Amino acid sequence: MSASHRVKTTLCNTSLDNPTQRNKDQLIRAAVKFLDTDTICYRVEEPETLVELQRNEWDPIIEWAEKSPFPFRYGVEINSSTSIMGPSIPAKTREVLVSHLASYNTWALQGIEFVAAQLKSLVLTLGLIDLHLTVEQAVLLSRLEEEYQIQKWGNIEWAHDYELQELRARTAAGTLFIHLCSESTTVKHKLLNE
Repeated sequence: MSASHRVKTTLCNTSLDNPTQRNKDQLIRAAVKFLDTDTICYRVEEPETLVELQRNEWDPIIEWAEKSPFPFRYGVEINSSTSIMGPSIPAKTREVLVSHLASYNTWALQGIEFVAAQLKSLVLTLGLIDLHLTVEQAVLLSRLEEEYQIQKWGNIEWAHDYELQELRARTAAGTLFIHLCSESTTVKHKLLNE
């Protein structure tokens, strides 16, 4: 069984069984909590090359999230910080995000929480849902510092390659799960007069 298939099966079983007995509001709060520790909001102060890399790669994603009609629709503020305390996220941002996530069903919310946990980023997860990012881009952005270190110090091929492929598979499966659970289609039958 492939990693992707295994993840989708696990997400389906978790959604069916709901072992933690969480309701929709609890699932939304769990997803929003990732904003407090969002990977792309935590920045380093040195070395300058990594500071610049974070700025060049993560700032456009934050700008997209703040200005995009999706997912927030109303314009929000997402800050970054070099402090261990993390960024200050305005209450309005949380309210808009809660309102947006409320439009998803509980199964999709399970998937959103899963993908955010993989990427350690709710903002990157929303970029995937909106098709603003590919899985490969989102995974690379979530691992930016690790990729920087690999470029600097070298790669332990079997370990890093396995971790990267596993993260891609889990993220892709979770994203597909969200889309499948969010898809709303109606089939209309046309009556033909004979």
